[in-house]
Amino acid sequence: MAAAAAPATPAVPPVIPSLAASTPAPATGPAADWPAQLGPCRLDGLATALRCASLRRPLDPARPDGVQIALHYAVLPALSRHKADDPVVFLAGGPGQSATELAGPLAAAYQRLGQRRDLVFIDQRGTGRSAPLRCPDDAADAPQRSLAEQADDTARLARLQACRRALQALPHGDLRFYSTAIASADLDAVRAALGVARVNLIAASYGTRAALDYQRQFPTRVRRAVLDGVVPPDMRLADSAAQDNQATLDGVINACAAEPACARRHPALRAQWQALLAGLPRAVSLPHPGSGLPETVTL
Repeated sequence: MAAAAAPATPAVPPVIPSLAASTPAPATGPAADWPAQLGPCRLDGLATALRCASLRRPLDPARPDGVQIALHYAVLPALSRHKADDPVVFLAGGPGQSATELAGPLAAAYQRLGQRRDLVFIDQRGTGRSAPLRCPDDAADAPQRSLAEQADDTARLARLQACRRALQALPHGDLRFYSTAIASADLDAVRAALGVARVNLIAASYGTRAALDYQRQFPTRVRRAVLDGVVPPDMRLADSAAQDNQATLDGVINACAAEPACARRHPALRAQWQALLAGLPRAVSLPHPGSGLPETVTL
């Protein structure tokens, strides 16, 4: 397996693929009980028709006869008549991104790979059309919230608690079963449904953690993996955000100091930053990203 950098995955508007049943793909292993039916479908950003399917999966792996969810995925067939038998699977970031919603820009970025290999886009459970977990007020209320409200930790916690209650009320709302490890088992079920022995993985951000976990659980099922912006399994993203941001800022300041042209233009960049921090708290006027109207916030 080889690791290298890959283009970042751009965001695209949500799409809902049309699904049409066709001849089931050969299935072995964990997916054999519920064969997926690949049928023609369309996704935004792609002029070429794809093949889409839904794979039935137990919400709780320990209860195969319990609540079921539908795992959605799309396959962009290779252009060559003599294609390779190891498709490329894209693992989206977030966590929370839908791989099928990124299919358009990803297919464009990896056209060369699509010549001889199928490109596979899987909506991880909880994303896209795979038992989606979406806070009810996200889309409707977010643009109307003031900047101060969006920055209010107490209000944000209340919204998160309300969202959690709403999600837990869903038929598929047992949040214990939306883990990276279980998602890896879902991925292997898709691999089996496609009838292939091995896959190649391309992953970015959180998707790299999913890729690492899949290789840990199913080491013989991966031919190659490309990881961009690795998120190690022992890294707590939220806990390290402030430290990561500070490290990035320090890196920019140090890089400028080491570059003669930048150093001449900004000879006191670090001192200016320290002076800015010393002047806090400070009230500033900013345009609201939704309405464009000015609002005053305290930094």
